[in-house]
Amino acid sequence: MKPYKNLSSKNLSLLLLITRFTTVLALFAVALSFVGIFSQFFMQTRYGVSQWSAIGIAVFPSSLTVLFCSGLVAAIIAFEESYRKKSEAYISSLN
Repeated sequence: MKPYKNLSSKNLSLLLLITRFTTVLALFAVALSFVGIFSQFFMQTRYGVSQWSAIGIAVFPSSLTVLFCSGLVAAIIAFEESYRKKSEAYISSLN
């Protein structure tokens, strides 16, 4: 699974690599959060909430925030690449 596989950039390739990496980590954190939250239904604890469920509830909002921010960065990269291509086409039409 490669997030943003149709996205490419000549100038911001390192930022795109970092965005892809953080997206994969955030998706992994969301999956682990769901496992932690739903583990409460299968584990019997004395106090009502298991440790994994509390960790899942704590990690879920931050992982969704990272996913949202990586999507914003990917949109900025796509805008920059589109603008670069349009600028190159305009400059080549002047000659």
